[in-house]
Amino acid sequence: MDRDKLLGLYRQMLVLRHFDEMCLDLKMKDLIMDGFHPYSGEEAVAVGVCTNLRPDDAVISTHRPQGHSIAKGSTPRQIFCEMLGRRGGVSQGIGGPMQWIDTPNNFFCGSIVGSGITIATGIAMAMKREGKGRICVCFFGDGASNTGSFHEGLNLAAIWKLPVIYICENNQYGEAMPVREFVSVYPISKRAASYGLEGVMVDGNDVEEVLAAVEKGVTAARSGDGPVFIEAITYRTRGHYGGDPEYTYRTRDEVEWWRKKCPIARCKARLLEEGVEESVLIALEQEVVRELESDLAWALEQPFPTVEQATDHVMIPLAEGGRLK
Repeated sequence: MDRDKLLGLYRQMLVLRHFDEMCLDLKMKDLIMDGFHPYSGEEAVAVGVCTNLRPDDAVISTHRPQGHSIAKGSTPRQIFCEMLGRRGGVSQGIGGPMQWIDTPNNFFCGSIVGSGITIATGIAMAMKREGKGRICVCFFGDGASNTGSFHEGLNLAAIWKLPVIYICENNQYGEAMPVREFVSVYPISKRAASYGLEGVMVDGNDVEEVLAAVEKGVTAARSGDGPVFIEAITYRTRGHYGGDPEYTYRTRDEVEWWRKKCPIARCKARLLEEGVEESVLIALEQEVVRELESDLAWALEQPFPTVEQATDHVMIPLAEGGRLK
């Protein structure tokens, strides 16, 4: 890969990592008033996937959306505001940490496990009818592959050859349960064959491998060859949520083993091999942290939505006193 391109991917992953760690700190200080699910350790998936997309492509995410959203084009300022419930967010702070919409960047997320799969399938059907070569990408976790939406969505997408790419982020745990204890077929990518799809498995901690696999999938989906299923093997190095007693269901040695496979450290090693000076990489990371600290300071100064603004986008008319008619 071109060295400058790899350096760009490295920078994006640094943004996602430091953004995530700052959000975890905000959560532990009780400044994020809803559930926060860390994404640290999985950055190569979001960056490797979204780098292949056009601005008019759509992305559907689930309850770890922060990495996906920023990789798709949302600014850290906007997503800090969404996390903090402030008006500067992409959904004016009303969406919260798991349920925002960034319309200009065609990004949507929701907190119901697996629900995005059928939504993405429907969006892809509309895109196929539209005929502009747009595609939809759907991120979901290993646990979502057990839901009815998974089977319904893949079946219809395969029958109608819809332009959708399903990205299963297998981070080894469905909340506190190891994936091999709740999935009957492993790897999960094998399930794609049940619907006539090729199931592709990639090292989700290798940004170059993810990028290459998704690039191939995007080409197929845009050309009308139908849906693509990619399972990215990765690991969340933080708990399922902020405050999760994670060492009750996994060991410190296991977490440490995966930390050694950190996607950012691996990318950094590749850049050093390519001749990039370490001082350049250190300066780059310092610049990222400075920018994020400035974004967070700005977000913390933004106002909260008012009670009246909470119904700004509610379509059901309310009677006097706020009750349903």
